[in-house]
Amino acid sequence: MHEGANASDRTDVDVVIVGAGFAGLYMLHEQRKAGRSAVVLEAASGVGGTWYWNRYPGARCDIESLEYSYSFDEDLQQEWQWSERYATQPEILQYLEHVADRFDLRRDIRFDSRVLAATWDDDAATWTVRTEAGDQIAARWVVMATGCLSSTMLPDIEGAATFAGPTYHTGRWPHEGVDFTGLRVGVIGTGSSAIQAIPVIAEQAAHLYVFQRTPHYTVPAHNAPLDPAVRGRIKVDTTIKCHPYNYRPILSCAHILQDIVPNDRPRNRVSLRDGVAGARGPPSPHMVGDPLARPGLRARVFARELLPRRWRETVVAASADPR
Repeated sequence: MHEGANASDRTDVDVVIVGAGFAGLYMLHEQRKAGRSAVVLEAASGVGGTWYWNRYPGARCDIESLEYSYSFDEDLQQEWQWSERYATQPEILQYLEHVADRFDLRRDIRFDSRVLAATWDDDAATWTVRTEAGDQIAARWVVMATGCLSSTMLPDIEGAATFAGPTYHTGRWPHEGVDFTGLRVGVIGTGSSAIQAIPVIAEQAAHLYVFQRTPHYTVPAHNAPLDPAVRGRIKVDTTIKCHPYNYRPILSCAHILQDIVPNDRPRNRVSLRDGVAGARGPPSPHMVGDPLARPGLRARVFARELLPRRWRETVVAASADPR
């Protein structure tokens, strides 16, 4: 269908859902259960949302896997076995693909369908959603399940357009992966994605430069394979589950609090330069600007480890605005 198609050429459903990540898949399941017709429009070629796009080295969730899963179906909870405390991107994507197949969700998902516009007709009380391919879908409701991580932010760095080497963004990582063996690599930023990617890239790169604007507080992840006994106890103990929404009580608060020292002591006020030097003390005198005054003012960053000692000689960190 193309712009200007008549009403007989368009699709009519009760609900249009944009996005086939965690929220979109659950919304489709719930609309079916409520007896409504629904279609999901997804720009990617598969389900997963942010876990479809973010395939950078070391990508994993910083919420415990037993929390980061659906609770609407008891059989699903019992049959799926997470392997680690913090699941990796491939395992999370495999989980979402399993959910899509188990509940036959794919038949109502249109992949490679990017939404261009949604127009409300007040008289007809109807939305008309148009895609890049020219498809038009009319619906009473439109649900934006696009999340907060669906758009990449490319920094405006002078000279970036004329850089002769390849450039990559963690939010649009090549599905076939990237081999950094023997290369000089620069990483801009030390947020959650960079903290996960830097140690893995350092395993391959001949030299790795890390550019950070502001040093960050980090919290050790204490990741490990899930103890089957602990996993089983959580699955059978219904008191651990929360109200009918999709999240259990946060199980990880205790170790987070243990690793943040009270009275603003600087134990966790670290930068990548501190990690390179192996320090866990006051901010490095080489940093440009101090970290934020207190932990919690920025998003928490879970570090597998800052940098293993055997890689530290390959990494240089500079605390400066790369612009």
